[in-house]
Amino acid sequence: MRLLFLVVVWLLSPRAAAQPELPPIGSLGERTLLMWGGGRTREEAESVLSSYQERAESWARVVELGPGFPRIIEGSEVPGLRPGTHAVVLGVCDRASGAEMAKVFKALEPLATTRWVMWEEGEPRACPAMVPGWSLGGSARVWAKGGSLVATLFRSIEGEGAGARHGWLLVLGLLGKEDVTTTVVEPPEEGISSEAKRLKGGRNEVVLEEWLTDPTCDTGPRAELHARTWTFSAPRGELVTKQVKKPLRHEDCARAPDEAPGD
Repeated sequence: MRLLFLVVVWLLSPRAAAQPELPPIGSLGERTLLMWGGGRTREEAESVLSSYQERAESWARVVELGPGFPRIIEGSEVPGLRPGTHAVVLGVCDRASGAEMAKVFKALEPLATTRWVMWEEGEPRACPAMVPGWSLGGSARVWAKGGSLVATLFRSIEGEGAGARHGWLLVLGLLGKEDVTTTVVEPPEEGISSEAKRLKGGRNEVVLEEWLTDPTCDTGPRAELHARTWTFSAPRGELVTKQVKKPLRHEDCARAPDEAPGD
């Protein structure tokens, strides 16, 4: 009885009345947090954020973040994060969209991660998204002197059918122990359709295979098809690029899809 009396007295005391109210049931929702990295102090997290903003210029035409992101969140602010840490957050997503965008950021930065958290529904949240017309085409990672070479392929397509124009953008990151060098590679030609067929990692090198169609079918009755192979490596800590181009065949733009190609 004495214990019950003390509890009732405490609940009725001014001090108890001054305690912050617990959030109502249903105000928190399970969400996927996309994190680029972080640190134990805010200064460390700000350094990570600065690095992200510098590197993100390479894929700004391909990937968009939502309003208010990236941002630094202290771990104690969100249930599911570790108190005392600071995370660089790129977006707050539902499970499906979070899983898809996690593939993109993990391809760009192997240390990027996700965390399943409880997010206050009244707080702003936005999930990153691919720019319309673009999609993730794959990634590869190989050893390089002092670190690794990470390649992330993005594909684009405009139009439909035989007149569709393909394009691509390759983000190469030379990840060292203390620094990162980012390079963007695109088809150097203008006015052609260039389709990236495959990206793969070999022995200390990344290989990209593409097909070029010149001219495209909307400018002539026949198109000349070429194959080109790109090879990227960093044997001495600096990026080395090679390419080999060869003709494949001529394509009849007027042929039906089920007909065999020309010569």
